[in-house]
Amino acid sequence: MIREVGLIALIVGAWFGIRWLLKQPRNVQWRWVGICAIIILLGLAVTGKMHWIFAAVAAAVPLIRRLFGLISYLPLLRGFLRRSNASTQGFSSSRPSSIETRFLRVTLDPVSGSLFGEVKQGLYQGRKLQDLSSQELSELLKEYTRTDPQSAQLLSAYLSRSGYAGSHRQHDQHGTGKSSASSQGNMTRQEAYAILGLNEGASKKEILEAHRRLIQKLHPDRGGNDYLAAKINQAKQTLLA
Repeated sequence: MIREVGLIALIVGAWFGIRWLLKQPRNVQWRWVGICAIIILLGLAVTGKMHWIFAAVAAAVPLIRRLFGLISYLPLLRGFLRRSNASTQGFSSSRPSSIETRFLRVTLDPVSGSLFGEVKQGLYQGRKLQDLSSQELSELLKEYTRTDPQSAQLLSAYLSRSGYAGSHRQHDQHGTGKSSASSQGNMTRQEAYAILGLNEGASKKEILEAHRRLIQKLHPDRGGNDYLAAKINQAKQTLLA
């Protein structure tokens, strides 16, 4: 009976002790863990039950040897990881795709496929497109249709992709909503890298992979539109030329 009461008291005391210890700073926790370990070892030594510790250490020796053997393979693993990271650098997943015109900058989230835009200059300069009301976006579209067709096409593409049903129809009705690569003018290599979300000097394989990933998200059959698809195709052609 006394043994059972003592065991219950020990369990309750340990439970409160652990709760108290978890609320203490890390250095205090480690100090008490060390004290408890010393007390346990002393108790085992006094009661003559240290032999099981030596048995456990002896059983762990082969495991430790195997562990050191595996450690010797770490340089090979590091090399593999380094090559893997190098092969993915420059892909669209590591850098957002970005399209810029005179008035707008629109970026694509490579994970979600969502578009985010910012007004670079002119009406509503510095504002995020996603923060503008439908009326304000309509005003921008009218202004760009009059002053900069490239910005009008990009804004129309943003509206279409972002679900502003009907907001871009006025632009499409004027015959400028759809675009081909040939009608968008010359594209610099810097612009092409930005559109595909690549770093300068990307390999042919990286260019093709980035193009494939983007076109899957922005193709007209997948919720994109002709303007965005044409820009992506033009960027690939510019870099592979």
